[in-house]
Amino acid sequence: MATLREVARLAGVSVTTASRVLNDTDRDHPVSDATRAAVTTAAETAGYRRSAAARALKNGRSRLIGVIASDVLDPYFAEMTRGIEVAAAAAGYVTVLANANRDPYQERSRFQVLREHGAAGIVFCGSDIDGAPGTAELAREVNHAMRDGTDVISLAPRGFAATEIVIDNEASSYDLTTHLLDLGNRQIAFVGGLPGLVAAEMRISGYRRAMYNQDRLPRVAGLDGMSQISGRAATERLLASATRPDAIICTNDETAIGALAAIWQAGLRIPEDIAIAGIGGTDTGRVFDLTSIELPLAELGRLAVECIVTHSTPVPPEYRLRLGRTTAPRNPIA
Repeated sequence: MATLREVARLAGVSVTTASRVLNDTDRDHPVSDATRAAVTTAAETAGYRRSAAARALKNGRSRLIGVIASDVLDPYFAEMTRGIEVAAAAAGYVTVLANANRDPYQERSRFQVLREHGAAGIVFCGSDIDGAPGTAELAREVNHAMRDGTDVISLAPRGFAATEIVIDNEASSYDLTTHLLDLGNRQIAFVGGLPGLVAAEMRISGYRRAMYNQDRLPRVAGLDGMSQISGRAATERLLASATRPDAIICTNDETAIGALAAIWQAGLRIPEDIAIAGIGGTDTGRVFDLTSIELPLAELGRLAVECIVTHSTPVPPEYRLRLGRTTAPRNPIA
């Protein structure tokens, strides 16, 4: 790549003059229109590109957006980060993605590195695990960064003072449970989640509220993961129990797909024997035509970028119920 010195040589000016023209810092030392044109032409001819670091120094703001995801292999977060990437590119920003494995210490480490690289904003994709070691240290780091002017956005409930663009997890789970009850299901179980994971706990809370509202006892299983494997294992335990559920709500689409596998392997019919529904609305869930609460994951990512670029506070978009082939009306059970 061409250097500033090469541009100055081609234009027949000093390096200082070339720098003032290309960095638009010639107000105190004006140059003639002819000199400006010569430097600009030389830069184009040589293929010179002004560095991002130089732009950041001049504007006091970089074109870098950092993204810290809880689990980059989870389609839920993949759709969020895709929304961030597309919106950032359209606004002339570049994104750097870091995986934190749901570990506050790793989140803090990634956050520090992104700050050191001058990120204009940092987006957290994934909620807290309540009481996890390192949570307090991460909160202090984030609060300090925000005081220094770094935009910090959270797309899930967090224990620090970030700008939140968050879907109501409790309400979405309540609405999904109510829908299954209205279809005539009565023995509805809830599968999946991690102990203390705030978003998962809120979904369980919404499920329980809907069940109690219709005088039904909630039944929660499989609080050991958010994956297809954990969803399958939890469903196998439910199927082996004395009272088999007639419907299962899963904390996300991934656990729901694991539940589908367990039910099919048991030789049961979906939804005739057991109905299945998830939360997320990911592309993976759509492949299986899963009934799910569709969360606008890519749109959340787009709004995070909008917040960083314009310093606005967007209103979170609405979720919606997607009806798939994994649920259907049944005769009410007394």
